Amino acid sequence: MSHLHAGTYVYVSESQDNTIGIFSLDEKKGELSRIGEVEFEGTPGCLSLSSNQTRIYASIRSKGEFATLSFDPKTGLLTHLSSVPSAGSAAYIYADRAGKWLLAAYYGEGLVTVSKIKGGEVAGQPVQRIVTGQKAHCVQTSPNNDFAFVPHAGELNKVQQFRFDAEKGRLRFNDPTTLPGAEGAGPRHMQFHPNGKWAYLVNEQSKSVTHCLFNEKTGQLEKQKTVSTHPDGWDLSQGSCADIEISADGEFLYASNRGHDSIAQFKIDSTSGELTPLGQVSTAKTPRSFNLIPGNEDYLVAAGQGSNTLVVYRRDAATGILTKLKTYECGKSPAWVLGVQFP
Repeated sequence: MSHLHAGTYVYVSESQDNTIGIFSLDEKKGELSRIGEVEFEGTPGCLSLSSNQTRIYASIRSKGEFATLSFDPKTGLLTHLSSVPSAGSAAYIYADRAGKWLLAAYYGEGLVTVSKIKGGEVAGQPVQRIVTGQKAHCVQTSPNNDFAFVPHAGELNKVQQFRFDAEKGRLRFNDPTTLPGAEGAGPRHMQFHPNGKWAYLVNEQSKSVTHCLFNEKTGQLEKQKTVSTHPDGWDLSQGSCADIEISADGEFLYASNRGHDSIAQFKIDSTSGELTPLGQVSTAKTPRSFNLIPGNEDYLVAAGQGSNTLVVYRRDAATGILTKLKTYECGKSPAWVLGVQFP
């Protein structure tokens, strides 16, 4: 099947259909067109793009597997190359910045693992497995690839801090091992600022974002200010936060609110890293995942897990404000959105 609009594609884990849906994005009109899908025997969840943009890795949660997929840059279509065992139902996967290792966090099992990437494909069983505690929901390496962090939502309310040996693919606990979350926060996902000096945690339980300083020598995070993702007057006993993105220019941050069903928009102060709320824009029911589409980041695509839809927004690069364009049907229970732009 040929593509309609060359260059920019959106991949969506349609978890209850056991498919990854493939969409082309018309960068001029902001329109999505479904061009195909890849089927699996299990439930696809988190997707991660390789550092050289030649592979997509997928957590096949119900099968306890990692899948490697290649894509044709001329059509955007995917080919399932291989699958290997994981250590369970990985909620989050992350290809390290050197392209040698796939790190994974396991919500139910309370684990983090490291798997080898060989020839672009995840190879064999995980080479390392570490117990970190329940509700491990994300794993990312630092901009210098020397450290790794694992946020834990819920009761543990912490970010586990590691040193990472990118040559050997080994994690070891940093000292101190843990950054406690803000009171009642439950850090779920995180993103580093492009300047490498700051990190931001989106907090599932407190519906907020916490700004952290990052020490690139010690690998430690230091909490700064925490800001709500909701408007004044919202009942904070309702809903939960899910995902977080930072624009490539480092000027704006976005976070998704499940329950309030919105995307929160923030301006990032270029000197201090502090966040200024810019309000919320409504989205589809239960926005678990969204993605700023690479390139000029003129668009953001959000998945409504509770409505089986995708919402496309046009983004004003100067103000950071999102404008809703159109809603599209997709497969059941969309759990992850990944945009890729080819030259």
